[in-house]
Amino acid sequence: MNLDKWLAEFKETADRTLLHGMEDTTGLEERIRMNVEKKSKRRFRFTYPISAALVAVVLVIGFTPYLLQKESTSTHTPNGTSAEPGTHQKPDPKAHPASDDQAIMETVDEIVGVLRVGMTQDQIKDKVSMTYTAMDDYGAGGDDGADEYWGYSIFAKEGYKRKDWAMIETEGLLKRDVGLEMLVGWKDKKLHWYTVSYVQGKDVYLLKLNSNGTIQEDIVDLNQGGTGNPVASSIFDLKPEEEDRYFNYMYEKKDELLRGLSPSDIVKLYVRAVQDGQLEMQYALRIVDEGVEKPTFEQYLEEVKKDPARERNFWRSNKKMMELGSKMWVEHKDDETIVWIEYKDKGPDTTGYIMRQDDQGIWKVRWRPQK
Repeated sequence: MNLDKWLAEFKETADRTLLHGMEDTTGLEERIRMNVEKKSKRRFRFTYPISAALVAVVLVIGFTPYLLQKESTSTHTPNGTSAEPGTHQKPDPKAHPASDDQAIMETVDEIVGVLRVGMTQDQIKDKVSMTYTAMDDYGAGGDDGADEYWGYSIFAKEGYKRKDWAMIETEGLLKRDVGLEMLVGWKDKKLHWYTVSYVQGKDVYLLKLNSNGTIQEDIVDLNQGGTGNPVASSIFDLKPEEEDRYFNYMYEKKDELLRGLSPSDIVKLYVRAVQDGQLEMQYALRIVDEGVEKPTFEQYLEEVKKDPARERNFWRSNKKMMELGSKMWVEHKDDETIVWIEYKDKGPDTTGYIMRQDDQGIWKVRWRPQK
């Protein structure tokens, strides 16, 4: 891994995150460098107990390269559970991973760092060695694009058995009977999407890698069965007529629907598209400088799918901006128009979106090309 090259690319793409508002990213780069160098020396391993009908297995997810010791081909139990033998290792009786928030969070981070949309089932088995439950249908009704489903229970207590494979098993997570669970949707034997539900403290989180490579992650509303905390008002909230425009543009992608909107209006639509994982809409709302070639959507889609960790950070930054943004204002400076976001106490000073008008006079968010 060429860390210096990566950090250089990091600078070039900073306008896509909250980092755009930072004049000096030296301190952050140093923390990234230290973290990567530390993590590259580590091999994260854990064991978890399963029912007596299955062999003990290990999920090993590390930084590049990933080390797994395959001992045999997969076996299948009579109840439909597939057992994928891996490195056999006796559990540490002093370890209680389902109660260890740090271990759970590190595992989620590792999963995000390893799995990609489009990976084959064999590639996944090379990265993740553990038992999974194969299902014909988990209740999605086929509207999620998947044709096969696998479910994983990780850091599960001995004897733990999932009641059913709905999206989230909140009861088992909150009781710490299991630390995290992963549901994978396959299409043509390739990873189409996955979700990871996990516990931290008294909260249950749901993370989803969408089929377009974007990631969404939020606290599960245990009272309503949805995700997210009670929604506070935000400067990015859309009025009813703006909501209508948002959904019309999402489906039609006709720029004429944006005519007459101010730079701030466009930023609000863009921020909402990021929150919703609407990649095509994000793409449609971006513009490159004159003389710069904009990548095709297919090229953009492939780049997004390559780096889920980056997409996760991008979504988190966008969410934080929605929560902490206190004021939005427009500055016309020389030949640039910038929409600035000011933050509440303890937040970043400002974030700026550079705006451009296309040849039809419609405002778009500037897309800084990678060099």
